[in-house]
Order: sequence, then C-alpha cells, then structure tokens
Amino acid sequence: MSKSILMVVLACMIGSAHAHFTLPFMNSKITYTETVDCGSVSLIDIFRRARLWVSQSAPDNKTLIDDKETGDLVTHGHIIITIPRSENNAGGVYKFAYVLSVECANRKYRASLANVEYQDGNSGRTVPLEVFSQKNENKTAAAELDAKLKALLADLQTNVKDYKPF
Repeated sequence: MSKSILMVVLACMIGSAHAHFTLPFMNSKITYTETVDCGSVSLIDIFRRARLWVSQSAPDNKTLIDDKETGDLVTHGHIIITIPRSENNAGGVYKFAYVLSVECANRKYRASLANVEYQDGNSGRTVPLEVFSQKNENKTAAAELDAKLKALLADLQTNVKDYKPF
C-alpha cells in the first residue's frame, strides 16, 4: 500500500513539474525589443528618422499612431516568408502580421515588434506566433521569420542612430 501511495505522489510531482514548464511557454508573448542610445540627437530628429525609415522600408504599413509631440510611432505591417520545398519540408508561403512601435525620449528610442501573428490565407484566421512556432512543420518558417524580424530592427538602428545626413 505504501508503494502505491508513493507511486501516486511521484506521478503527481512529475505531472506538476511538466505542467509548470509547459504552461508559461504557452502563455508567453513573443516580443522583439531594443533600446538604442542615439548620442546627442534630439527627440524630433530621432522621430523624423524613424518615420522616414518606416515610409521607405515598408510603404504598405498602416500607421496607427504618429505623434511627434510625444515621439510615439506605431505601425502595422506584414512579412511574407517563402520556404522552398525540400526533402524534409513541404515548403509554402507564410504571411505574418506585426505591430512596430517606436518610442523616442531622452535621446534614445525603444523599438518593439509585438503581436506577431500568422495569417492563414485559406481560412482568414490568425494564429499567434507562440502557437504557430510550436508545430514541427512550422519550425523552418518560424526561424526565417525570427531572422527577418531581427534584421528589421537592425535596419531601423542603422537608419536612425547611424543616419548620414546629406
């Protein structure tokens, strides 16, 4: 009898330990954030450079907030990932939506990419990146998206902090 109680307690402990590590990942939101010090550049110049970069790099983005007084810029955009068919992957075209917010203050800016969602073209539904990236068949597309989102932030930094005036 004591062995059966020990087995039940051990099973409960293993089950609760497994649930503890699985649940936070399911509830977490994937966000890409970077804070960049721009040296002696004024708030209005940082904001102007960020707005210029958005208009040049992603002209199809929908501007949600554009406030030069507070230094806030928020846009909604899309990234399309094409994965070629291979021996290990069926390939396909994946469309993702994201929200880019740039907050300018104290000679710095903070850029955040959030609300990244896969947009299923067939059904019109959206799937959060946290859920999309958990499936094995989506790992390649999620890795490619990760690289593109990081490159987007790096390009923003190049064109805002390291801006070369003419």
